[in-house]
Amino acid sequence: MNKGIEAKEIYIKDLLGPKFLFQVPRYQRPFTWQAENFEKLFDDIKDSMESGDENYFLGSIILQTIKEKEDKSGTYEVIDGQQRITTLIILIAVARDLQENEGWRRTLQQLIYQEENELLNQPEMVRITVWNREIEFFKDYVLEMGGTLKSFNNIASLDDSKRNMMMAIRIFRDKFDEEKDLVEKMAKFILNNCLFVCVKTGSLISAFRLFMVLNDRGLRLTASDLLKTDALSVIAEPEQEIYASLWETVEDELGRDELENLIGFIRTNLVKEKAKKSLWEEYQEKIFEKNKLKKGKEFIKYLKDIADIYREKILSAETSLTSDIGVKYHNLMSLMRDFIPSSDWISPFIHFCRKFFDEEKRYEFLKVLEKRFVVSCVAGLTLTQRLTYIYQILKKIDDRNNADDIISHEIFDVSSDKSMFFSAIDSMNFYAESYCKYLLLRMDLSILENANIMKSFTGIITVEHILPRNPDRNSEWIRLFTEEARKEWTNKVGNLVLLSRRKNSSANNKPFSEKKQSYYTRGITDFEFTKEIDRYTEWNLENLKSRHIELIKRMEQIWIL
Repeated sequence: MNKGIEAKEIYIKDLLGPKFLFQVPRYQRPFTWQAENFEKLFDDIKDSMESGDENYFLGSIILQTIKEKEDKSGTYEVIDGQQRITTLIILIAVARDLQENEGWRRTLQQLIYQEENELLNQPEMVRITVWNREIEFFKDYVLEMGGTLKSFNNIASLDDSKRNMMMAIRIFRDKFDEEKDLVEKMAKFILNNCLFVCVKTGSLISAFRLFMVLNDRGLRLTASDLLKTDALSVIAEPEQEIYASLWETVEDELGRDELENLIGFIRTNLVKEKAKKSLWEEYQEKIFEKNKLKKGKEFIKYLKDIADIYREKILSAETSLTSDIGVKYHNLMSLMRDFIPSSDWISPFIHFCRKFFDEEKRYEFLKVLEKRFVVSCVAGLTLTQRLTYIYQILKKIDDRNNADDIISHEIFDVSSDKSMFFSAIDSMNFYAESYCKYLLLRMDLSILENANIMKSFTGIITVEHILPRNPDRNSEWIRLFTEEARKEWTNKVGNLVLLSRRKNSSANNKPFSEKKQSYYTRGITDFEFTKEIDRYTEWNLENLKSRHIELIKRMEQIWIL
């Protein structure tokens, strides 16, 4: 076997052709991509297609050759790129099942899965062999013809990787449903115009070295590295050292990752539209060439000003206010920063802070921004729809010179999303949603809102079921809840509490009285939200429903009224 390194561009139609079979090694993490990853991949490919780009580059994949024939066909382990390959196969499977042209359906099917045919002496061919415990599920819901059209009601009962697969299927189906004629165009573009750089090696050690070089945080070249070099190159020698030091101070204070995030927020604030190219290219073409900022000293000074706001107001959640508003600001900002499963709201907050210096107005703006953003996420708005709100808010900040005009603007009215919001928080799969922990923590914070207590959200925070998901057959839970009731109510918000240490699975089946006592005497919770269950002497369906209704009303008070 050749243990050298071979790299070349390869189109998806060839990658999924008969020459490649992929395996995911057992040591690899399972399928972890989330909704935003799926939406971004789909939208980026669609944008590239509609922009008339000749090709769309999906990045690099690293393969270790397991066995390879002289014609370069073989079996390969995926060292890097498994999330993208798996997601593309799911996307192709969805396109297959929504495709009306039977010939196209068969072609797409052959690219991802070939059933065994004893008559033709044809073995089963699975283009990618996923993790052992997901194989049958992947076959049923992705690889088999019509699999992505199957319904699955209790998604919350699935493990994370299976749940992520179902989420990908749902998102891609919704995307195609929005534009019926998109299925054929996207399928054709993905196969013929989307490509990877495929890096192959027969040596596992070599494959890991490649992975480390391409992914190690200390070595990878970021957009901030390129922008720094570019900015300093146009500054005259006597001042270069001064501005290099200024940049390095920002990087030391924020860290490389946060600096990269900040540069992305600045791009959003200045461009106010979705990025269609790399961060580096966006700066060159949409910021410097259009004179939104001048390359060099002006850019570095601007970066330093925004970095000060970002560090103080967001990362440190500091304010000059000494009143209870200062405490409320710190608590809300800390919670949003650490637990909202998206950072897109940060851009407009930075933009508002740069224009308006009144700390009370900043807090008022943060409250309406949180409401608008959280309701959009919970109501199930797509990434594109949520970003549209962000860009509109940024434009309002530019257009208005009165902070109150912005804070009271109709763009923060969430009434149009009210029904979808209530449907989501009443869902029997509430526990499985990415925003679950944030909403529970936000309700806990609302209990202390007038207590002037600085809240800390550090350490381990977990979401626990009162009625356990898998009760023992001999436990009191089987007596108190029918199987149908458990299926409907176990993962609803009314059955959930917050703990401030790791869940103890051995305690799941204990009687309610014992579980309730352990939340206090053993210090498993610091949350007022959890301590409220002390008022219940028994946890039955009636009390669960009562608490559920109460929490729905509480969420309505926080986010809708």
